[in-house]
Amino acid sequence: MTYLISKRFLFLFIIAFIPILGYSQNYPGYEFRNFSLTFNGGASLGDTNRNEYFLSSNFSTNTKDTYSFGGALQYALTPAWSLELGYQRTNIKGLDTPFETQMNMISFKNIINLNQLLLINLITERINPFLTAGVGYDLYNYRNPNEKIYYHNSSYNLGAGIAYKISNTIDLFTHYDFHIGSNEMDNETEGWGSDLINSLTGGIRINFGKPNAIHPSWKPFPMDLSRSDYTAIMAQGDRIKALSNKVDEIDKQNKENHQQFDIAIDKNRSEIDSLKIRMDRLELRLADLEMALSKIQGQINPITVDQKTGLAELLPAGHYVQIFATYHLPIAQRVRNYAIDRLDNSLQDVEEKIFIIKRKQYYEVLIGVLTEFSDASNIQQIMTDFHEDAYIISFPRPVNLHIDFEDLKVVH
Repeated sequence: MTYLISKRFLFLFIIAFIPILGYSQNYPGYEFRNFSLTFNGGASLGDTNRNEYFLSSNFSTNTKDTYSFGGALQYALTPAWSLELGYQRTNIKGLDTPFETQMNMISFKNIINLNQLLLINLITERINPFLTAGVGYDLYNYRNPNEKIYYHNSSYNLGAGIAYKISNTIDLFTHYDFHIGSNEMDNETEGWGSDLINSLTGGIRINFGKPNAIHPSWKPFPMDLSRSDYTAIMAQGDRIKALSNKVDEIDKQNKENHQQFDIAIDKNRSEIDSLKIRMDRLELRLADLEMALSKIQGQINPITVDQKTGLAELLPAGHYVQIFATYHLPIAQRVRNYAIDRLDNSLQDVEEKIFIIKRKQYYEVLIGVLTEFSDASNIQQIMTDFHEDAYIISFPRPVNLHIDFEDLKVVH
């Protein structure tokens, strides 16, 4: 009966940690490393004096100090609360009678970070005392010179420890674990109803995440805002008001600009409608142009073109076919982009062979530079059905025509 009452009491004690969820609020401005791996090693303390020292284990017979090692996967739910799924291996060895029990202990623990609850992080960001409590399952086998017996049973654990932050990635810790298991680990059933394996271990925790992220348990204590800081912030009110007025003024100017744009669009609507018709006609002619480009006798050499505007400023000597002209650069860019999309499969380096030049008040879309005049003539004839002013231009130009292209530099 005492054994059952003790286990029920321990279970209720573990459940009592659930109110820690009250500390599970979000922490804006921080990135956390929630997943961690731990590795530990140390000693399971023996029962050499039958409970005459505080940290000893408790069995029905005297036992020795033995090794203990293990590892665990942790996930931090909040800065104050983490969950851990772990494995621990140790042996129990008889001191007076020859026996050995190999213990494989699987545990599920709650970890409560006291630096968050007791505001220790207000003093230091590298020290974190913590408490643990959980349940588990033990798989173990008992051996003595005469027999070998396998057991398995549920267990409970309580503990306390302290962690030290080395870096955002690595923490060191030491942990004392109070493991309450079956009363048959030493193959004896005397005592108060459970055998106790109490161990003292040290280890390393590796936190996974982005370089600048921290484990939630190391979240710094929020900084207090001093009265002078508060006064300085409030003093910004006039500046904020001035900026607000400036924003209103800019918004008003933007509305006026939009009205002017609407007027300009209405004025140019007829030109836009005309452009749509001409684009439809261009669609019809580009199929013939694709065929002509596949049969050219010479070459079309690429030139250097501004990738942002589509404008060319340096024209190598050769022949060019003008396929479109307009007063407006955006319209010329639209026609150029349309032609590039259609001819992309039939013309290599198409963006460097279809470009725009500025001639007087016109923006002209050209194809070039062609090495053979006959090829340029064929393209010009095809494009005349779309744009009746399509022409061939060759560089270098005669002296009397230089003025038309005075802004262009010809490369010989």
